[in-house]
Amino acid sequence: MKIIMLRSNPIDPDVRLEKEAKTLANAGHDVTLVGWQRFGNAPVQEKRHRYTIRRLKFRAPVEKGVILYLPIWWILALFWLLKEDWDVVHAADLDTYVPAILAAKSKRKQLVYDIFDFYADLVVLPAYVRNCVAAFDIYLMRFADAVIVVDPSRLRQIGKDGDNGINIIYNSPEDSRHLATVDMRQEQWKPFKIFYAGILGEGRDFESVIHAAKDIGDVLVEFAGFGYYAEYLRSISEQEPHVTFVGRIPYDDVISRTLQSDLLFALYDPDVPNNRYASPNKLFEAMMCGKPILISDGTAMAEIVREEKCGFVVPYGNADAIKHAILTLKENPALCKHLGKNGREAYEKKYNWENMEERLLKIYVGLQKK
Repeated sequence: MKIIMLRSNPIDPDVRLEKEAKTLANAGHDVTLVGWQRFGNAPVQEKRHRYTIRRLKFRAPVEKGVILYLPIWWILALFWLLKEDWDVVHAADLDTYVPAILAAKSKRKQLVYDIFDFYADLVVLPAYVRNCVAAFDIYLMRFADAVIVVDPSRLRQIGKDGDNGINIIYNSPEDSRHLATVDMRQEQWKPFKIFYAGILGEGRDFESVIHAAKDIGDVLVEFAGFGYYAEYLRSISEQEPHVTFVGRIPYDDVISRTLQSDLLFALYDPDVPNNRYASPNKLFEAMMCGKPILISDGTAMAEIVREEKCGFVVPYGNADAIKHAILTLKENPALCKHLGKNGREAYEKKYNWENMEERLLKIYVGLQKK
């Protein structure tokens, strides 16, 4: 099958979409990823693994302001889809699903809707506006040949709780522990290292971790990624010796640095509706790497951390609780190791990518039979 996968970012990288693309390409499908190069300087076309990435260049903001540019992106994506030859369009989120529906119905091709984030809840909106966007999104889902969500909690969010027709594919990473050639954490003189890699966007608590690390002492905090807080964190790293900012790095480097760390964190503001249902790579990367993680209370992530006993759950923005958690783990290496071991065992049994690959390939086998 010829598969087009759509994403409204430059795919440089896009961890989840590229994992899916690699799985489908390895299964013998002809896969092309089409991204919106609204920032960055990645090439217009490149080959990765066995799939191709094509980027449609049109500059737009990284954060919320991008919504004003969506109609232009939809037109660009629609025209591209209409002129190309393909069998399935795999659309990630509502901001690619609109042109994907129009193209799929026009060409009488198959359509997969992969919901990374529910658009109505990306930011806090007036209730009426939020409900209109949500109703529009949910209505459009009926036109998809398959719908995918990243976590069972998303079914509650989109009003589909108990719907067995929707597929759940977690943000699990491939097993990459081999990327660490030396476990530097075994060297006891090393400072306690906290690591965060991902989108440096609003609604995430970075400052409490930075301040807690400074108060405790002998703790390093390392940030990687891009987004709203990137320049702020770069500035802090130039002023504070316990903070490092490495910018955007390859995914293999993310995993390698995770393996060299003692603690990860994903402190998302649960007052932002989408954050309550977020299923970030960081949680499953920590589990795969056998590292504990700090998670905000009131989120779906917290439910997993509590169930698997693989980290600490703290109230969002509570600097004292965050400081206590870091200090507890720093002073108790055995506890750190135990929580990491619990996460690794849960990854192996339930959250590993091999299980997710089977689910994804089963969807596409079903499409081929239609």
